[in-house]
Amino acid sequence: MPFTADCSGCGAQTRSAAIVVGPSSLVGDAGSVSESDILTKPWRPLDAFAFVESLSGQTDRVERFVVHRFYSAFAFTNGRLTSICQHCAESLPPAAIRSAVMNGFVRFGQRRLLVNERLLFFASDVVLTEFRGATSIAESAMQDPDYALLLICDTESAIGETGTIELWHSVARGDYAIVVKGHEGREILLDALNDDLKDVVATISDLGLVLTQLHLAQASSRYCELARDLFLEALEQAGYRQAS
Repeated sequence: MPFTADCSGCGAQTRSAAIVVGPSSLVGDAGSVSESDILTKPWRPLDAFAFVESLSGQTDRVERFVVHRFYSAFAFTNGRLTSICQHCAESLPPAAIRSAVMNGFVRFGQRRLLVNERLLFFASDVVLTEFRGATSIAESAMQDPDYALLLICDTESAIGETGTIELWHSVARGDYAIVVKGHEGREILLDALNDDLKDVVATISDLGLVLTQLHLAQASSRYCELARDLFLEALEQAGYRQAS
């Protein structure tokens, strides 16, 4: 969730980001940090939106897909994930940004301007502050909750039929899925469990489809930009060429 706030360190107004989790997030009992607890103790849906005050423990994926993705927004300080000032890189205390994050989330959520990114990560020590009041967020159509939509490609078949291909990625599963849709948006094919983009490109080639336009699922997402670059590289390696 992007926000703007005054930095208590340098005094400048800074843009940064914070993590907000949703109702489908799973939570366990406080203090369950051992591997045996993680595997055996029951989990329950959060059933609310919440601002992540702090996060630590088993955070390799968090560092890879949050810290490295959102440059100048997050850092690990003393082993805990914190939002940071874009000017001085000092940590922004949760108490100083809580209102800005929560108010912004409610405001944009009510206008349906927020989309669930469906990032899946685990942390064994998390402090949450639940939202109160009306909040909403747009859900994606993919049934599996850990898949995130990255790219949308306009396509054309050998006989001139048009449609789209959606490229999805699962952080938890470490694989790609594509959804092929016809001109009217009707799903024609779902192909999952692709280990890498070479497999995705091979499937597209077998279908005999030409890609006419490539769109990022979220224009401001560096994750989508990276997927686009990797996808174009895989297409080029497979012999696809851009029309002049």
